[in-house]
Amino acid sequence: GCMGRLCTILLSLLICCSCCFGDKIEYPTKALTIIGASFAYPENGWFELACEELGCHPINRAVSGTNIKDIALQFSELGVFTREEMDITESLVIMFTHDLDVYVDGAVYGDTLSDNPSNAECFDYVIRRYIGACQALEFDRSSKWYGVKGGKPADIILCTHWHDARVRYNTSVRQLARHWNGVTRLCEFDTQIGFSKDNPDPETGVQISVLYAHPDNGATEIIDGVEYGWHPKRGRDSEIQQKMAQIFCDCF
Repeated sequence: GCMGRLCTILLSLLICCSCCFGDKIEYPTKALTIIGASFAYPENGWFELACEELGCHPINRAVSGTNIKDIALQFSELGVFTREEMDITESLVIMFTHDLDVYVDGAVYGDTLSDNPSNAECFDYVIRRYIGACQALEFDRSSKWYGVKGGKPADIILCTHWHDARVRYNTSVRQLARHWNGVTRLCEFDTQIGFSKDNPDPETGVQISVLYAHPDNGATEIIDGVEYGWHPKRGRDSEIQQKMAQIFCDCF
């Protein structure tokens, strides 16, 4: 009857009003974004723990099995982050710690990637592209940085490997951080993790990193004939992940 139709209409209006005038979706205003591979992806836990401590929303774009070249190609073709992510990201964290050189002194790279770019070229490209993306927000009317001279200040945190056995990478990432001084900072897991390749277990001779290694496949690696821990034990309850989170927080 009429009363039934009236109730239906009123119910529809209530639903419509709740959709139109209900609580708006609240997006985070402060975030940290990480790109990287297996040492950074969410199953580890250190990045998310650190973000909680710092009061930042974690945007974790790390994917196991990828490398810096994958990100460089994404930057060159499609971009990596949305404008909303660019707006709220206070620092970009990079943790591709393959034991390769990531800086070549005196090398000059072009604005586009070469056909077969090295790790060093890809790191340089990603850093320059991210800086450019931050600066471009000055002219993006949809950005909160619109009209701000120079756009959003670019802040990039480079990371060493989680321990000091990957000497080639750890040495060159320090050179890279010095080269981009003023834009980049360095999270030195290797010197603050609490042990060193130079001091194995005095009773067994086993590297301490092996004792902290993940028990599954990929637990250890051989460098110059010595066995070291490869992937650290994962999970928010892992002592090593909690230690890494604290080291990272100390960067701020």
